Amino acid sequence: MAILETMDPESWKRLSGSELEQALQIHERFLARKIGGRRAQFAMHDLCDCDLSYRDLSDADLTGARLHRAYLKGSKLRMATLYAADLRMSNLDDADLTRADLRGACLRGAELNRAVLAQADLRDATLARFDKQNARIAEGHGDLHTDFTSVQARGADFSNARLSTAFVVRADFTDAVMRGINFQGADLRNVNFTGAVLEGANLANSKLAGATFHSAVLTGIQIRGADFNGADLTDAVIDVPTAASRELQGAIKTSYGMKSQDEVAEALRLHAQWIESQGKQGSRAVFVRIDLSERHLPRAQLVLAILRGANLRNALLAHASLGMCDLSAADLRDAVLTDADMRGATLQRAHLNGANLSGVNLGPLRDVGERRRDFFSNLERAKFIRANLSGAKCRHADLSGCDFAHADLSGADLRDTKLDDSDFTGTKREGILLDGASLERVKGLAAP
Repeated sequence: MAILETMDPESWKRLSGSELEQALQIHERFLARKIGGRRAQFAMHDLCDCDLSYRDLSDADLTGARLHRAYLKGSKLRMATLYAADLRMSNLDDADLTRADLRGACLRGAELNRAVLAQADLRDATLARFDKQNARIAEGHGDLHTDFTSVQARGADFSNARLSTAFVVRADFTDAVMRGINFQGADLRNVNFTGAVLEGANLANSKLAGATFHSAVLTGIQIRGADFNGADLTDAVIDVPTAASRELQGAIKTSYGMKSQDEVAEALRLHAQWIESQGKQGSRAVFVRIDLSERHLPRAQLVLAILRGANLRNALLAHASLGMCDLSAADLRDAVLTDADMRGATLQRAHLNGANLSGVNLGPLRDVGERRRDFFSNLERAKFIRANLSGAKCRHADLSGCDFAHADLSGADLRDTKLDDSDFTGTKREGILLDGASLERVKGLAAP
């Protein structure tokens, strides 16, 4: 932003409150295709500290505008031009910036939680200078890198956005959707990507030292020439060839323990004894980050077992008893869990893409123990892309932030569930029950 900050303060025009309101109303008439409407022209305007929350600024021209500390929560900025705009410390929570032109914009310290920036252009910009009559007086006055330093963008959607060579140091993209994003050459040091979906992302030649990718989805990514030194990829889902690549040699990756078939059988025997004796005999089954992929464990008795971060990919767990089981961040992709009893289970940020959960019971476990307590299933931010949840019983479960894209939810019971921030794009929903469900900011849940 140094280039913009050194320009003549008179380069920006400041509107009075009434002038701004009038311009916004005329723009809204323009969007509604009504007589007297006109596109908002806020290029080189000073809108610092203005309250533009929940206003529709789609297609508006905000080139070079100063929006420092502006309040834009819930605003619509679809296809808006924000080329070289100053958005430092602005609040853009829940804003829609789909296909917006943000080249060279400075978003340092901005809040973009749950914002949508799908297909937004966040590449570099070349700044030109104009005189007071808007005549171009200098070409290539300076190159501006889009600045995302210290941005808070938890749960934001950056699908197919272009951020090549941007500065994104110390930003927080926890649980952000970044499918197909172009981060080529970007500075992503110490960025938090916990739970983020980076499927098909281009990270070639990017700087990722010290970045955190806990439980992130990193399938199909391009990483040639990227620096992952010290990056933490614990519990992340990575393609096998990528995990073995030279670029990830210095990264912290999940190290799975191994158990033989006999060792697993013995652990199950002792666990059954522990359950039967109410903890007086035997021992609880603990499979934290153990590789159980491809294992055949139908009807396994694993109530209260601990399988945090376990690799259960392609495992057979049909009709298994997994009540109150801890499967946080576990890899259950393509696993078979048909008719499994998972009441009261914890699957926060678990990976269940392609899994078969038809008929699974994820409802509450009632009247447990001497205090007769109820335990509710917690599946916050779990991934169910292309999973089969037909006939699943999920009443009262916490499914907030789950990704159900292209999943089969036919006949699923989701009554009284928490579904805030979940994605239902492309799902099958014939016979689905949603009475009493919390549906704030849900995507793709139009009428079946």
